[in-house]
Amino acid sequence: MKRLAILAVAGLMTLQAFAQRVAPFGTIDYAEGSAVVVRSGKSLGEANIGDEVLPDDMIKTASDGIVVIALDKSTGMRGTLTIKQKSVAYIRLKPDAGGPKSTIDLVAGQIGSKLAKLSGSPSLQVQTDSVVMGVRGTEFSIASSVNGSVLVVCSEGAVACADGGDPVAVPAGKALEKRGGERMRLVPVAVSSAEEFEKRWITEEIEVFRANAAKALGDYEKRYSDLLARFNEAFAPLQKSEVLSKWIREDSAGQVPYPNDPTTMKEKKALSGDFMATRKVLFIFERIYYRIAQLDQLVMGTALERQEIRTGYSAGDFIRKVRADAPSLEKRVFLFRYAEKLYELRNAGGAGLPGMGSGDDFFGSSDEWDF
Repeated sequence: MKRLAILAVAGLMTLQAFAQRVAPFGTIDYAEGSAVVVRSGKSLGEANIGDEVLPDDMIKTASDGIVVIALDKSTGMRGTLTIKQKSVAYIRLKPDAGGPKSTIDLVAGQIGSKLAKLSGSPSLQVQTDSVVMGVRGTEFSIASSVNGSVLVVCSEGAVACADGGDPVAVPAGKALEKRGGERMRLVPVAVSSAEEFEKRWITEEIEVFRANAAKALGDYEKRYSDLLARFNEAFAPLQKSEVLSKWIREDSAGQVPYPNDPTTMKEKKALSGDFMATRKVLFIFERIYYRIAQLDQLVMGTALERQEIRTGYSAGDFIRKVRADAPSLEKRVFLFRYAEKLYELRNAGGAGLPGMGSGDDFFGSSDEWDF
């Protein structure tokens, strides 16, 4: 009997370890400059060749940073995903009866990839705040500008893009552009000059910003202040939640949650409203924040730094405030993303929160905006 008990405990420990093992999204094949990986609410430091990238990781690159990820076979695809300079992206990977589903949430910057399916029916989509792109085994790049415009360039194969209306197919040799307040439109581009085309587009977007910088920054300042207050209000109950603290302690101890446990179900119900409220605000706010961060070097040290964006308040004053807010704000955002992951672990096989981890609610928001 004693031996059976020992075997049972050992079996439970093995099952727990197996349940905790998450299939990687991929492995870092190349890293250059400053780039960090954020996991479970904490920065893992500089990205290095050979490091695994797991579902729900965030990759953040500086102006000199590049990360190339070789996709794991668990995604159902082979090839690479490149996170380019000054970019922020979240990695999602979910198993599905029809094949694994990967989603790259591009918050800011640019990514590119060259992919091919291994077998079955895997899918990969890239989403911004205004465009969702479905990949069909192809070579592509997608860029989000400081103005919120989006450019998708297809060099090989095809991609399908949607902005809330009917999808638009983007074949090789074409680009798709989406500007604030406008519908998507196809733009011709030579495959051999796709990279240069994207660079020129980004440069032109910066010039668009500079042409009306004071107004643009004034709009950003109003939007940032409003969303910061709304985020703080929505996130405060979660930040103080004993249930969330309990989940974090359980995760640190390696405990595997059981979704159908009555206590777990009760805890999820208690937090679901706060999760939904916070996520609705954060979806837009996080993008606004990182766009402003990209504008830092275009403002500071230039004549624009001293220009007033409202009476008695300069562009430099605004950028300095965002800098001062950054450490505390990013810590809270990382904590929320970690909390999302803990919620999903307790929701295996369930419907989750509306829109959580998917693009389903992206076009239902009233938070669309433009200059």
